[in-house]
Amino acid sequence: MRIRRAVAVGWTLVLVVGILGGCAREVRHPAEKVYLHKIADGETLGDVAEDYYGDPERAPVIAEFNGIAGETLTPGMVVRVPMTGKDIERLLTREKAKVPCDKGLELVGKASYVDAVQSFQEALAIDPEFADAVYNLGVALEMLKSYEKAKEQLENAAALRPKNAKFIFALGNCLFHLGDFPEAIRAFEKVTGIDPSHAKALYSLGVCYEKQGQKDEARRTWERYLELDSTSAWATEARKRLQALK
Repeated sequence: MRIRRAVAVGWTLVLVVGILGGCAREVRHPAEKVYLHKIADGETLGDVAEDYYGDPERAPVIAEFNGIAGETLTPGMVVRVPMTGKDIERLLTREKAKVPCDKGLELVGKASYVDAVQSFQEALAIDPEFADAVYNLGVALEMLKSYEKAKEQLENAAALRPKNAKFIFALGNCLFHLGDFPEAIRAFEKVTGIDPSHAKALYSLGVCYEKQGQKDEARRTWERYLELDSTSAWATEARKRLQALK
């Protein structure tokens, strides 16, 4: 999570004339303030939308407001982020929740999972829809082997961010530990649908298919995995599993 301070410019109604495809057009947004954000190296509009709106799916709002249509973002370029009063209120709430959430992450780094759980819960008491805190709470509970509780939180995280491969993979991993292989398969398949190059999800799928006795699916999955990874220790294990299925 990267919430950044930005320069705010007050507006009651913003009217922007942009050039898209050679044609001028008006873009209206009922913004109360416009935040100026400098793009960092590797940053996407989804990252910016996550920071300001708490929702990467609102990236098209920023793209339209700035007249961006498929261009690659250049580090150092400034984009304008339109914010309504409700957006600003949510941003401030998220910044407050970020304090105990960051503390929780530090505790996870020290393997102090019980205390981390408490910190993430404090963050969610401030902002119940803080997706990063929900996800990290689920992961911390999973580290404590509280898989049922972890499943509940990771399901919530995946519901908040249905296109977040990291959240859905964590849910699949939790379901695997619970022995619910059919549901784990569904989760890992969602991950590979979002990101076909997600090697860990493919590996996990292969194992789940084997657990379910779905040998043909397992064989195809191991072959797909080895197309992505042919050199790691995991690849060596995948070859052994694939050979055993032939």
